Amino acid sequence: MRGLMVGCGAAVALGLGAVPAAAGPATGSTELIGAAVGGQELVVGVTLSGVYPVVSYEFHLENRCWFSGRFTGKVDSTETYPLLGPWFDAGGASYSEETVNLADVPAGAACRVSITRGSSPVKGSTTSYLVGP
Repeated sequence: MRGLMVGCGAAVALGLGAVPAAAGPATGSTELIGAAVGGQELVVGVTLSGVYPVVSYEFHLENRCWFSGRFTGKVDSTETYPLLGPWFDAGGASYSEETVNLADVPAGAACRVSITRGSSPVKGSTTSYLVGP
């Protein structure tokens, strides 16, 4: 019986040693490329780190706008854009440029764009901006 227990312990120890190291959590950033103008399209640069490859539909770009011009209260406009992959970058980060539609967003609106994974924002990926005329 004791030999069986020692054998099981060795098997567990070997099994634990074979567990691969988990990748760190994803981090990201968004940056506006050009001016945010009501009724126009806006290009957003999207950078993701810590996840390779970026798989289609795993991440989304979400744009929320408050027409009052303040980041409080009920959101007046929300659009979600799937980030289509796969993206690869062996140098440290994956990058894509995505287009956000501001056709129904008036000048003076306050907006936030961020990368989401599921329903959670990716750390470091939120950019706040005001829509101009």
